[in-house]
Order: sequence, then structure tokens, then C-alpha cells
Amino acid sequence: MISRRAVIAAAGLFSAGALAPRLARAAGRVPAPLPAFPLSIAVTEEEAGKPVRDDAWIDAQIAEAVRLFEPAGVALRKVGSRALAPRFSRIETREDRDALASAIEARRINVMVVASLRDVDDPRRFRMGVHWRHRPTPERRFVILAANARPTVLAHELGHFFGLGHSGVDDNVMSYARTGAPVSFDAAQIAKIRSAARGYASSKAFEPA
Repeated sequence: MISRRAVIAAAGLFSAGALAPRLARAAGRVPAPLPAFPLSIAVTEEEAGKPVRDDAWIDAQIAEAVRLFEPAGVALRKVGSRALAPRFSRIETREDRDALASAIEARRINVMVVASLRDVDDPRRFRMGVHWRHRPTPERRFVILAANARPTVLAHELGHFFGLGHSGVDDNVMSYARTGAPVSFDAAQIAKIRSAARGYASSKAFEPA
């Protein structure tokens, strides 16, 4: 006599292999997958209405960030793109950075793309990107990318968003030093990103993408 379990298995409705990850998660051994984190992109326009960077450039920045965050089990997904007024094109001061908070979309990681971004501590220098907290309300924060940002800058600033500091190791995502070798996060950074991502997910700070 064929057992009921054998009939179910033959019908493809039961599989120990398929159930193993679910049972492991239930036992607390394997964490549930994280939802994708939403990226809301805002691009400043010049006076003629032309964006300071096109979709291809933005998509390349996102693709590199997606690749670098993948080992941490963190997915990033663009969920919207919008224009910013020309007055936001050149970010010179702390007040200019704070003013961008007016364009924040709630429950998303906001990325503001601008023509230029001056260093507020040394006005002789320009920055490629910054993770900025709105000074009157520090819980409101966002990433600013300059139009001359190299491909890993978004990943670097998102590293700050997920709690990482700078690194002194060449070719680390959180370092300024590049030798031409592949860029990556180290194991400790990956663990910290994963922990921060789980904290964000449990607090429902972001709308799943």
C-alpha cells in the first residue's frame, strides 16, 4: 500500500529539500530574507531643463551599489525618479544641504544628484558624495551625489547610511584610496550592514521595494 505521504510527495506537494530552509528559519537558524530597500532618486535640472545626469549614469551607480551590497544579503531597488529645481544644482553650504530635505520622500532612501558639491569644512575642495543628516531634524537623512562621482560613490555613501565609518584600507568601499584592484566591503563591514538592515526591516523604517 502506498502511504499518503508518498502520494503527496509524488504529486510535488511535499519536498523535504524545499521545506528545509523554512524549517531552519522557524528553528531560528536561518534568518528570513530581507526585503529590498527602496531608492528614491531626485536629479537636479539646469536652467534649460536638462538633468545634470541621465538615467544611464544613475543606473550604473545603482548597479554597482547592488553588486557590492549583495554579499550582505541587502537588495537595493530604484522605486522612483523625479526632478529637482535648478536652485539645488550647486550645493555650497550646510544650509544648501539642509534645504534638500524639503525634497525627501518618506520611507525611502533618498538620493539627490546635483551638479556640484562643495566641501563645507574646506571650501577650496569639492566632494563626490556625502551622507547628510538634516541638522534641525537629524533623523531625516539622505545621500547627495555630485555629477562627477565615480561608480562606487553611491555604494560608499550607502555604507554610511547602513552604519559604516571610513576605512584606511586601499580599495575598501569605505576608503578614498584606489589602486585599480576590485573594490569590496570586508567581512566585518558586511556583518554590520546586515545587522543595520535587519534593524531597519524590523522597525519598518522603509517601505519594501
